[in-house]
Amino acid sequence: MIALRDIRDYIATLGIAEDEHCYMGILPDKQLESIGTYPLRRNGRTETVGGSDNRSYEAKSASFLVHWNKSPSETENAAYGLFCALEKTKMETVNGHTIKFVMLNSDEPIWVGSDQKGIYEYVIECVFYFERKDDEE
Repeated sequence: MIALRDIRDYIATLGIAEDEHCYMGILPDKQLESIGTYPLRRNGRTETVGGSDNRSYEAKSASFLVHWNKSPSETENAAYGLFCALEKTKMETVNGHTIKFVMLNSDEPIWVGSDQKGIYEYVIECVFYFERKDDEE
């Protein structure tokens, strides 16, 4: 099984935000130019012919908050940078798990406005498909 922490670790390798600015879960004092990784509930489950024992993959849904700065254009550029990097993800290994691909839930990052401090934010929702290890059931 891939954990949300593994996904956070992968996002940190993309070079969009500094490693210490990639976090998981709610942080009360978000730093500028940061990316938050959150769980996302997925609707339904894909079944494999022959049942789950014959499935070669698993899936993990995630949502990312791109919390950038007071520039709407710089924030949009950062969000699209993450969106494009996720879209291009194929056969990447993180913490011993191979991510086969990422399916994005929208055609572009979703603008959510700004927070109470005037920092612009975007959200990206997606599903990570990764290779199932033989010892996982």
